Amino acid sequence: MHRSNGPCRGISTSATLPEGIPTGQCGPRLAAFTEPLMGHFRQSKRRASAFLGDLLNIPCSPAWAVKIQNLVSDALADPYEELRSELAHQKQLYVDELPTKENNQKAWLWVAFAPLFTVFGIFANRSCKSCKSCKSRESRESRESRGSLVGHYQGMILNCDRAKMYLDGKRLQWCWAHLKRDLQKLNDSSDNQVKRMGHDLMRQERKLFDYWREYKAGKIK
Repeated sequence: MHRSNGPCRGISTSATLPEGIPTGQCGPRLAAFTEPLMGHFRQSKRRASAFLGDLLNIPCSPAWAVKIQNLVSDALADPYEELRSELAHQKQLYVDELPTKENNQKAWLWVAFAPLFTVFGIFANRSCKSCKSCKSRESRESRESRGSLVGHYQGMILNCDRAKMYLDGKRLQWCWAHLKRDLQKLNDSSDNQVKRMGHDLMRQERKLFDYWREYKAGKIK
């Protein structure tokens, strides 16, 4: 925008942009394209800026790449918190966690999968406090200070593996992929009696999922 200096008081004035026009050199589409280069595709700031300059002919310094990343992070903060706060109100959730790194330190990437949306969160540890709040009347501000992903959940069915941080007396559904691996381990045993038990349990597991597929197809109720 054109800027002019007043001849008397030396005051600098400038016109304003029309409503809806972003400030700076980066629009929403460029920001939405640049941030995943450093997040999802794990490229360094220098490589992301080189990609924009060399392949897209958009001059970009590593410092500007950081500015774009912070811009996207700030824009996503409110929608992210809105989704995270909805997790505690779901009737059913699938949760899991796996190791990752944050600022060159070991951390844990947690995921909570609801029927209509999925929320990820990076926490410093794998304890139950990273997943949920422990007090039934805990306020939203208190949950945020504790850094839990799901918060307090009541009456929800939580689908998970058998990790000890989920064992708090709430309603749980064990992950069938983990159970099936355990049954297969019995089936592969060198002990014939254990192997027979694994074989029988695997047969029941297959029968269960045959019923489930028929239910999903509307053949049984």
